[in-house]
Amino acid sequence: MTIKLNCPVCGYQGIESNTCPNCDTDVAVIRMLLELPPVENRAAIFNLSRWQLTAALLLLLCGFGLASWGGLIFPQPLTVMSDSSVVVDSNDPPEPPATPLEPAQPTTYTVKSGDNLSSITETLCGKGVHFAVMVTANPQLKGREDHIDVGEVFKLPNCQEGN
Repeated sequence: MTIKLNCPVCGYQGIESNTCPNCDTDVAVIRMLLELPPVENRAAIFNLSRWQLTAALLLLLCGFGLASWGGLIFPQPLTVMSDSSVVVDSNDPPEPPATPLEPAQPTTYTVKSGDNLSSITETLCGKGVHFAVMVTANPQLKGREDHIDVGEVFKLPNCQEGN
């Protein structure tokens, strides 16, 4: 006995083969799913007797008990945070206010005739460092890595980024 199917794509009715004659859709998987035997009741499969349920609960309680005893036998060390404040002796003269240091100016490199980004990066950072480190330090170079002008000033990169 063949099950007659309806095509889920075009709606053609009464398909007896594995492909729709109207739109060539493969309906073999749908046919196999419909031909599977019905599943028996899952509640009947998962039937535990009263003693099995009691044993499982007792094992669970024993596990909780062992865990709590283990916490008592092998306690975790406690870290205590103190709220003590620093006491300043009033006889000490107050410290003079710190003078703000000027931020360090970034070191720069001026392009000379015959320079390219690879040679500049190799000179400043050593062999094996890619010129992309220089582009990262100087965003104005993005898109024109192959064209730099003599006299242009670049910031020196952090050479560790390239390793």
